[in-house]
Amino acid sequence: MPDYRILTDYLRRWLAAVPAAGLAVSVTDRRRTLYVGGLGHADLAARRPVTAGTTFQIGSIGKSMTALAVLQLVQSGRLDLDAPVSTHLPWFAMPSRYGPITLRHLLSHTAGLPAGTDFTPAARYEGFALRETEAAWEPGSRFHYSNTGYKLLGWLLEDITGQDYGSVIRRRVLEPLGMAATEPVITHATRHRMAAGYVPLHDDRPCRLSDTLIPATWMEYPVGDGSQASTAADMARYARVWLNGGRGDAGAVASPAMHSMMTTPAISMSRGDAYQHDYGYGFGIISHQADGHHFVGHGGSTVGFRAIMLTDQTDGLGVVMLCNGSDVDTYAPARYALQFAAAIGNGQPAPEPPEIPDPTRVADAQRYAGTYVDERSGNSLCVNAEGDRLMVNRPVGADIMLEHISGNAFCAPHDDFDPFPLRFGSREDGDDAPMVEIHHGPAVYVREGSAPLAVEAPCPPEWGAFSGHYRSHAPYVSNFRVILRRGRLYLAWPNGGEEPLTPHPSDSGPSPRFLVGPPGEPTAEWLRFDPVVGSRALRILWAGGGSFYRV
Repeated sequence: MPDYRILTDYLRRWLAAVPAAGLAVSVTDRRRTLYVGGLGHADLAARRPVTAGTTFQIGSIGKSMTALAVLQLVQSGRLDLDAPVSTHLPWFAMPSRYGPITLRHLLSHTAGLPAGTDFTPAARYEGFALRETEAAWEPGSRFHYSNTGYKLLGWLLEDITGQDYGSVIRRRVLEPLGMAATEPVITHATRHRMAAGYVPLHDDRPCRLSDTLIPATWMEYPVGDGSQASTAADMARYARVWLNGGRGDAGAVASPAMHSMMTTPAISMSRGDAYQHDYGYGFGIISHQADGHHFVGHGGSTVGFRAIMLTDQTDGLGVVMLCNGSDVDTYAPARYALQFAAAIGNGQPAPEPPEIPDPTRVADAQRYAGTYVDERSGNSLCVNAEGDRLMVNRPVGADIMLEHISGNAFCAPHDDFDPFPLRFGSREDGDDAPMVEIHHGPAVYVREGSAPLAVEAPCPPEWGAFSGHYRSHAPYVSNFRVILRRGRLYLAWPNGGEEPLTPHPSDSGPSPRFLVGPPGEPTAEWLRFDPVVGSRALRILWAGGGSFYRV
């Protein structure tokens, strides 16, 4: 058996650097499992270590299991892939100005459905509530990831078979593959075998290096967009299905035609036309090309868990990584595990591992450095580069080291700057373009000696009622903020991301709808501020159902 200690050492250092408590990993080729490892803790309070038998929630990797069961019924003639969804689910009544929505559209995330807020995580009402919105575009023409779409497919399986979703997946997918350690749905009965999920202490701001991990919200989850819990060893069996054309260790769960349909991109994930990009979505499976290799797989995310299944079709290898943490990017270590397995399998030296994540290290830090002045108050922020680190001054006390979030967004981990990140803006594209502005929530700081990137836009005075912090009891989307900056509204997510809010062209009045996205860009997401009492909106209604209330 090849020596995997170098990989284990790298993964141990990687785990120590990310907001997660434990990690389970497996590597397989087309015939057998090559490596299974467990690191860290399944439960921090109990000091229970991760073992080969620890189960983790796998999130959206389970979408491929839903797709397998649906296509088996298509193959047997019980479902029609191109019939309107309402043919099989008569209660589904989402308005559409375009053609009908079919199972094919749901499977490939091209139906124009909203992503879903999981305001009722396991309830059919989320699907029923789609009658309160409408298809955003011609079905099949654009990609927009929708958990609600796969929930519909799970409910469809129940209605067609007369069985609950978990029984369908166990009989049609798990039992034929010998995945005895995998649970098709998350229930209280199996909680004792599962790792505890972990999230940062604060849910309303970007994760920081100093954040404490706390137990995540627990809930039962029996629906089609990702409700499975599994072990690294069992998931190696599942990865082999995608390495062997739909065939598992004990037999096939997908015909070659089904396997091809699921793994062949139906749509680009970054553009709305035919597959012309590295990443494309098939049916429950993502495909992409990189460095001359063809990869298929899927990631997974639930509250307190992150997972990835990645198979290298070129080298005939697969890796699964399961961890109990949040804001964890598992792609880089998964790719390294595949490169490592390929090298030692061919008798070559182990490749150099990727750098361990360090958000305090900034490439080209100097281009961010400078003094930026608030265009309204006149207050200034001084950003200094110290080697590959960035420091921002405070009015009183020590300077703060910035931590990179994504793109040009950074977290300044101190109460003076929370809950918003510092978002740098440049006049030019390119990695060496100097920064001109910093956006910090509603505030704009312009670099001394530079012209602003934009000017204040006039906006209706009633928009001032919309700014604020909104919360819900939904475990996946617990809260966000709405900010008004330079006369434009933005939705500010807790992880530091921002999206502009664009007035819906057909709505006006005291409670208008806003599209989530820039002007002119099609989107399936919208929200409505209702009611507005005095000078404050008290609630936000989201597309497809779900309410968020002003804090």
